[in-house]
Amino acid sequence: MSQSDWSISPPLPTLEFHWEEGKDPQTPQEVNQFFYSDALQVIKQRIVAIGQRMWQKDYVDGNGGNISVRVGDNLVLCTPTLISKGFMTPDDMCLVDMQGRQKAGKRPSTSEIKTHLGIMSRVPAAKSCVHAHPVHANAFVITGTVPPTGIMPEPDIFFGEVVQAKYATPGTPENAENVGSVSPDHQCIFMENHGVIVWGNHVEDAYWKLENVDSYCRILLLATQLNIPIQQVNAASMHDFIALRKKLGMPDNRDQRSAETLFNLREFAGRALKAHPEE
Repeated sequence: MSQSDWSISPPLPTLEFHWEEGKDPQTPQEVNQFFYSDALQVIKQRIVAIGQRMWQKDYVDGNGGNISVRVGDNLVLCTPTLISKGFMTPDDMCLVDMQGRQKAGKRPSTSEIKTHLGIMSRVPAAKSCVHAHPVHANAFVITGTVPPTGIMPEPDIFFGEVVQAKYATPGTPENAENVGSVSPDHQCIFMENHGVIVWGNHVEDAYWKLENVDSYCRILLLATQLNIPIQQVNAASMHDFIALRKKLGMPDNRDQRSAETLFNLREFAGRALKAHPEE
């Protein structure tokens, strides 16, 4: 072997928070110590950084949006209510249990934490949820539509098929049920007449999906202005996207569908999607 004929294979960094099952702190003193631990301080700082990115990207305005990270069997860090996501500090964060009861923090927790918990209680892999109102995705939300699948690799691989959850008043058990019920098979959920919620295995992962879906929706909205049919990939390529998604450890059951239901839409914005020449 020559001196240059070699390579390395560094592992992917992981930002997922791991805890020991069955070892959650229980007493007020134990919970408070955990809440102010170095490990949770790191997660709080990440939440703050994600909030700043959401605000800078115009995904939230006023006090809109919320972020959560699961840190125990029964414990979840989350953002407080009535705060700009662009101007939070680690000291603003809250700790709640899986029933939404606040356990620590100087400010009251987000009123929409029940929706996050509706996902986390059903999906163990959902370690973080991010909710916002990104303007391009919300254009779809308020018209009761979802973006078509099979147009570009990245959307189908990184956030998968978008689903619409039926409307209910934000922060209510009904909204938590509507969103939670569709979350096991979908990482990106459009809440009718409200906004977008995504989940991932850490807060950066969830936020990436928020960026992904808003960028894709923007591309689609721009493409419709060209007045040219949008081209859809063939079924073989679609199966490639799904296989890559599953290889990355993300849920997807579309490979179990028939050819007729593999794609969620065959027309968009009043136009038929153009079949790929190899279809």
